[in-house]
Amino acid sequence: MIFTIPRPCPELLWREGAYLTPAELSSLLENCTGYTVEDTTDEEGDQIFYVLTPGGERLDENDPFVDIETVEDLVGWRIDEALDSLDS
Repeated sequence: MIFTIPRPCPELLWREGAYLTPAELSSLLENCTGYTVEDTTDEEGDQIFYVLTPGGERLDENDPFVDIETVEDLVGWRIDEALDSLDS
């Protein structure tokens, strides 16, 4: 029998500095701010990311992020701020 160990919730992963998948980062960002992350591909088939407003509009429509770490750099402080406010 094979057992699969579930991943901790995105909040715990973020607090521990662990890698988050785009879906995990999007879920955490949405819970903290209402914004989400769109994971898609460009014309050449390369993975790109957009940050979406709560209304579903892309921030910087013409300038997608080429890696998830850059998205984390942009939104990380907002996540930290939201999580810190939960702790206090």
